[in-house]
Amino acid sequence: MLDNTDYGRNSLLSRPRQGDTVTIGLLGGSVAVENAESLRRALSRYFAANDLPRRPALLDLSTSGQKQPYQANAAAQHLLLGGHFDIIVNLDGYNEASFTDQNVRRGVFPGFPLGHDIRAGNFTAAVDTPVGRIALLRAEQDARQQAAAVHPLRYTAIYGLIHRYQVERTGRRISQLNHDLAATRAAYSLEEHGPRADLRNAADWRREDVRVWYQGSLLVGELAGLAGAEYYHFLQPNQYLPNAKPLTEAELACCWQPDAHGQDYRAIQPRLVQLGAKLRQRSVHFFDLSLIFRDNRETLYRDECCHLNERGNELLAAAMVERMGPGLRRAARAAAPVSGLDAAAQAEPERLLVDADFQVYRRGRHWLVYSKEDCEPQDRAAPFFLHIVPADRDNLPADRREYGFDNRDFRFENDGGGVINGRCVVDRRLPNYAIASIRTGQYVEGGGKLWEGEYRFEE
Repeated sequence: MLDNTDYGRNSLLSRPRQGDTVTIGLLGGSVAVENAESLRRALSRYFAANDLPRRPALLDLSTSGQKQPYQANAAAQHLLLGGHFDIIVNLDGYNEASFTDQNVRRGVFPGFPLGHDIRAGNFTAAVDTPVGRIALLRAEQDARQQAAAVHPLRYTAIYGLIHRYQVERTGRRISQLNHDLAATRAAYSLEEHGPRADLRNAADWRREDVRVWYQGSLLVGELAGLAGAEYYHFLQPNQYLPNAKPLTEAELACCWQPDAHGQDYRAIQPRLVQLGAKLRQRSVHFFDLSLIFRDNRETLYRDECCHLNERGNELLAAAMVERMGPGLRRAARAAAPVSGLDAAAQAEPERLLVDADFQVYRRGRHWLVYSKEDCEPQDRAAPFFLHIVPADRDNLPADRREYGFDNRDFRFENDGGGVINGRCVVDRRLPNYAIASIRTGQYVEGGGKLWEGEYRFEE
């Protein structure tokens, strides 16, 4: 959750949007924290270059050492306090999963931030000193990283080696102090350790991490929809993905530790990409930025765990803004919406769109609900098709514009369908853009259709 420092940092936290601004909320961990200023500049340039009628206001809710479900918590708290989003941006990835093993080794719930037990614990005099020393060493490490980012020799291999040695030495001291601290801990407590989790090995906690990452992103998307905002989720770049970037000598010296990070990354990253595709199927604007540096021979990384230097952050921010362009233009030209979760009270009532083998309802502005009484296994087995024609063809993905509709085909069993008292129900999230019409139904395996229907929207 947010603390008082966040309120001081963000004057817009509990205020509705002003009439001349577009509020963009930034969520994520340390990579997002370090990208915030670059993103502010990139947004300002985009609004000026496109002569948009409002100005961007970036609300930085990112926090180092945090991961899902923190992003969902931060977005929900902001809305509950009466704040407003036009657009929510989530920038995260491998970093958010890389430190879970440290929590697991200390018996801390994997969804909690790094060091939660240290901050929440009731310490005795025997452990007060290690805690203070850890805090000082972390502050020293942060100061060293900030200094390295602007050092005149930062792109040289010799400086990179010296910097890497200092970072590794401090990291080893922190690790040893954490080990000593863990040995002095009291028995399990809910306050310090959180819910008990049955995680026996690395495969278990990696699986749990990516599950919470996926579900957390869906929840942020739901919150955005309730509040009348658009949601963009970006998977951050990482130097350990094969062929992700030709690393310079300086980067190899300061920022390349495959033994420490490569194994986790290779285990986690493919699953994040796979679930990212499922997020897109659920109408999340998900973009995998893992390969945006694949042809760039500049020095862009500043440490061994995916953090970028100033140039790298500028390129990352520009890539994000480019992909958010349609949403930014929509937000800049739209009428000011209701602030906070009060927007949910304006949702449209459920209404029947298609009366066929499955009845298709629209719930609120953002959901289609497919429902059939007394359904049989074959009703659940046949694949569904859902073709969405936008009011403005420019809202289509580039690869769909020649067809004139967005293809959102899905399967009941694979995409959240369920059976309740014999009734089959599955829902699909609609895209945020204005819709001209939908055509939907079910295919017969091998050719033909079981049923189909079409609905033309008035809006």
